Amino acid sequence: MIAQFQNIGAFLLAKLGIAPQQISGSTPINGGSIHRQGYQSCVLAAKSGVSTGGGTQGHVAKLQDSADGSTGWADLSVGGAVQSVTLDGDSECKTLNVNLAGAKEYIRVVLTPTWTGGTAPTQQADVTVVLGGADTLPAA
Repeated sequence: MIAQFQNIGAFLLAKLGIAPQQISGSTPINGGSIHRQGYQSCVLAAKSGVSTGGGTQGHVAKLQDSADGSTGWADLSVGGAVQSVTLDGDSECKTLNVNLAGAKEYIRVVLTPTWTGGTAPTQQADVTVVLGGADTLPAA
């Protein structure tokens, strides 16, 4: 029984929210649909690299939910607060614990760049969603 508790990987499922990429401009990037059925929580982990082009760079990574995974996406709010993480510098990693108990069956990440000034700024960024609190253990 103790060995079971030493294997944290058996209780978590990591999903790609936004693939690593060099980001420019200010157009939001929509991640793919993540089927979260059976999971009651997640950690939203957003990471940034070093920016180029000067100015002040940043990104806001937020969660949205949908009943069918393709339409009706809306910002996921828990206790009246949209579930999001803000990156506001180079080489950052920020996380947010999210209660998914009231969320619809599918979630996705939306990453919005927030540039101020500079000349053609770009920055590497990506987002991972780690699901936890499963009703049953994920398949190996």
